[in-house]
Amino acid sequence: MMTHAYNPIYLNKASSAIGIMVHDAVNEFGCVGSEFLYRFACSQAAAEMEAGNPRYLMGRSGLELYLEVEEQTRGRQIITPPVDCSLKSKEYRAGWLLAQYQWYSCRTFRDILTAVTFDELADLSPALPGTDLKNIFDKIDEKFISEESRLKRIRRGCGMTQEELSDLSTVPLSTIRAYERKAKDIKKAQADILLRLSSVLKCNMQDLLA
Repeated sequence: MMTHAYNPIYLNKASSAIGIMVHDAVNEFGCVGSEFLYRFACSQAAAEMEAGNPRYLMGRSGLELYLEVEEQTRGRQIITPPVDCSLKSKEYRAGWLLAQYQWYSCRTFRDILTAVTFDELADLSPALPGTDLKNIFDKIDEKFISEESRLKRIRRGCGMTQEELSDLSTVPLSTIRAYERKAKDIKKAQADILLRLSSVLKCNMQDLLA
C-alpha cells in the first residue's frame, strides 16, 4: 500500500488552495499557466507541500501561495489584491487536479509537470465534484511510461518551444531535436551543453539524463 506524504484530511484544503493560486496567477496577474505551474513546482512552497508541512497545507490561502511563489522564483512582491475566483475556471481545475494527483502518486510536482501539461491537467479534471478520480489518475500514470525523452517533457513543462530553448541556451536547434527524438544519446552530451540546457529549464543536469 502506498504511503502518502500527509493525511487525506488536508487534501481538499491543499487542492483548493493550489487551484485558487493558479486561477489568480493566470486570470488576475497575467501569468502563463504552464510557465507558472512549473515555477511553483521549483519553489520551496511546493517542496513544503510535498513534505506534508501543515503550515502550507492548511495555513496558506491560494493568494498567499501565489505571492510566495513569485517572491521565491522571481523576487517579485505583488500587493495588488485579486478579484473573485471562479472555482470552475480551467486554471483552478488544473491546479486542483495537480494537488490531488501529487498526493495520490507521491511524485513531486516537478516530475508530474514534466509528464503532463497544464492543458492536459485542465482537460482531465472532472466536471462534477465527487467524481471517482481513479480513471483520471490511471491516465496520468500512463504518461510516465511514454517513450518521450526527459528533455522534451521538461521543456514542455516549462511551456517552451524547441526554438525558444535553442535561442536561450545557445544549443543548436538540430541538437535539441536529436536529443528529443533520441537520435542522439543525451547521456553522452558534453557537460557544457547539459549545463546550458538545465540552466534555462531550471532543473538539475541529472534530470535530463533519462
